[in-house]
Amino acid sequence: MKCPRCNTENNDNSRFCGNCAAPLGPGAGAGPEGASVTRTLETPLHVLKPGSLIAGKYRIVEEVGAGGMGIVYKAEDLKLKRAVALKFLPPHLMDAPELKERFLIEAQAAAALSHPNICVIHEVGESEGRPYIAMEYVEGETLRDKVKKGPLDPGEAVSLVDQVAAGLGEAHGKGIIHRDVKSANIMVTAKGRAKVMDFGLAKLRGGSSLTKSQTTLGTVAYMSPEQARGDDLDQRTDIWSLGVVLYELLAGKLPFQGDRDQTVIYSILHKEPESLIKIRPSLAPELDHVVGQALSKKQADRYRTMEEFRDDLAAIAEGLKPLKARPRPDQPENSIAVLPFINDSPDQENTYFINGVMEEILNNLQKIKALRVISRTSVEQYRERKKPLREIAEELGVNYILEGSGQKYGTAFKLRAQLIMAAKETHLWGDSFQRKISNVEDIFDVQAKIAESVAVALKAVISPEEKRLIEKLPTDDLGAYDAFLKGKFAAYKTAPEDLDAAIQYFEQAKERDPGFALAYAGIGLVWLIRQQFGITSPDEAGPQLMDAIGRALELDSTLAEVQFMLANMNVFGMWDWEGGESAYKKALEINPNHADAHGLYSLLLITLGRPEEAMEHVELALKLDPHNPMIRVWYSAALLFVRRYDDCISVGRDVLEKNPSLFGVLDQVKDALHLMGRCEEALEASRLYYSNLYKDFDNVFDQYERLGYAGTLNLEADTLMEQSKFKYVCPNDVATLYIHAGNKERALDCLEQAYEKRDSNIVYTGVRSVFAILSDEPRYQELLHKLRLPTGDKKLEDAS
Repeated sequence: MKCPRCNTENNDNSRFCGNCAAPLGPGAGAGPEGASVTRTLETPLHVLKPGSLIAGKYRIVEEVGAGGMGIVYKAEDLKLKRAVALKFLPPHLMDAPELKERFLIEAQAAAALSHPNICVIHEVGESEGRPYIAMEYVEGETLRDKVKKGPLDPGEAVSLVDQVAAGLGEAHGKGIIHRDVKSANIMVTAKGRAKVMDFGLAKLRGGSSLTKSQTTLGTVAYMSPEQARGDDLDQRTDIWSLGVVLYELLAGKLPFQGDRDQTVIYSILHKEPESLIKIRPSLAPELDHVVGQALSKKQADRYRTMEEFRDDLAAIAEGLKPLKARPRPDQPENSIAVLPFINDSPDQENTYFINGVMEEILNNLQKIKALRVISRTSVEQYRERKKPLREIAEELGVNYILEGSGQKYGTAFKLRAQLIMAAKETHLWGDSFQRKISNVEDIFDVQAKIAESVAVALKAVISPEEKRLIEKLPTDDLGAYDAFLKGKFAAYKTAPEDLDAAIQYFEQAKERDPGFALAYAGIGLVWLIRQQFGITSPDEAGPQLMDAIGRALELDSTLAEVQFMLANMNVFGMWDWEGGESAYKKALEINPNHADAHGLYSLLLITLGRPEEAMEHVELALKLDPHNPMIRVWYSAALLFVRRYDDCISVGRDVLEKNPSLFGVLDQVKDALHLMGRCEEALEASRLYYSNLYKDFDNVFDQYERLGYAGTLNLEADTLMEQSKFKYVCPNDVATLYIHAGNKERALDCLEQAYEKRDSNIVYTGVRSVFAILSDEPRYQELLHKLRLPTGDKKLEDAS
């Protein structure tokens, strides 16, 4: 189903667009739709009067509730002299066989369950052609009504949700998924027992789905992302919904809100809820941690079962102690950010020195496998400290902050550092160091001691090898190291002028210390980027890249940065996949927090047909360096390669909006738009990409009205071919244009040229879906064979 607003393709059974959250299906364009907290399907209700006799044995007392799938009454069982709840299918739905069947499915599903936290089903019957379910009447109030009075005490909230999880766990064990867990469907008795009600949307695993096209069942505010998209569901959809309930009980409000249904859906799909710690600072961080895992947007990152969920709830119930269960996959317990140190020196020219100290402390912490350490790129923006530490930690996704300040005066320096638990702003460790600088070892000794002290405070074990790496000197010249860091930062901006500046910084570092291996690795990085972005031909860039990396390896092959660049040279320069993977792994063994290595290794893994591993690495890279735009460029590419086109476009456009110089991200955005059939948008993305890369290109796109989409792309490609006669043009770029235009033969000619000229971008040929139309072409298969890449398109099926 195509979205009427943004033209994104969606599953046929989706009610909302997975890209923009616009409503889908009949009436989608009829106007705004009010947000719903408790609505499943709107239905006019027929009310029975008190005193009405049902099936000769139930007397209606009063109406107690109504929902999309039925009306509920309190009634008296005249035979057994007990109160019961009677639920009727609304009369106007009786002629809808699928809804009547779903109503009875509720009874069959729930009647098969016997658990103290599930409402008991007594009987299924029919009265005057209207099916009903007679069930246990629960005296009490719903959790929805309870939380309207205000947030619950954490202990009470945990206890009630644990009971609900126990009941749902019983249902899951019998193959039954509730699919409509919400606070309004959970009753609490006067004695504090929680009971799950309304299995009206229950689905038996392995049975036929009763969900019809364009109808995603379930209450909007509690829907899991996969339910909102209309995807297949398993028990983890109930875990998400119960996580929403727990959040609601603790915060006094829902995690995803909006004045329209589509606003709520968009938040569920794309936004993170406000931190519980921010709403209630007194809450234990472990409780926020548990809710966060239940509300992980990726099913794989959630609790797998209700039993796992209950394990962590039990750990919290024991006096809100630290969790006994495993740490949340995307938020390890020991996560830390090292903020830029403040220069308190009278002479601000000494800032480079304080920066160098901070950088080396961060670098040392990154070598400790027991820690997750945010990279420098992402912490640099907090140099001015314009936000509270708690807010900074939340934005970076860490539990701890290390901050410090220093002074340098003459041949001496003083350094202060402190470790803070961010959620409570609790001081965990701090120390002050004062040294005379007789040699560089005096400085690095302090840096190593700070890193080791932080590890001790966080109970993070340091292996002997990690200790050796921490105490090893990368250079005896802090100025050289500072120049290296400036060069790396400039290189990742990727614009030609930034790459020129980066080379100057790396050359400066090399001149200050001819034995500085990292400086040579940085020079190699610049030549690699120039080659990949088509700024420099492989003939010119290749020898420069190999010389720089060869020299770095001679100087020190045990540095993570050197192994990282060796991996890049092997992959993009030598097309040596095994050598590339080996070097990436070595880099990550030395520095498990190396965000860049995780990011580029992910693209190699996709190329080799291992998309699940790949996405784990690139998502970890995002967590290690969340504000690094280049990693988001790689993430956009990974999303394209695993066919998550709408996500690829969203990430790519966000990168470009915040970093206009990173126009290279348009390469994957235009592919994704083309593959989704959004031709005019794809053409505009092409115009921006090629005009920035090759200049003087706008006039080509002015021919669209005359030539149409394919004709304009053909002209674009032909123009680049003419330009290639007097300057370097990336053959892979031209091949992509021809393939978008449907010109297979010319595309194959350009791909073969890319192979002959050793165009580094040919690495991704086998996983770029735009080339899938060549899969039956012998020339294409021969090219993949020569590159030793997996042939065919099977390798992406599990990721799509």
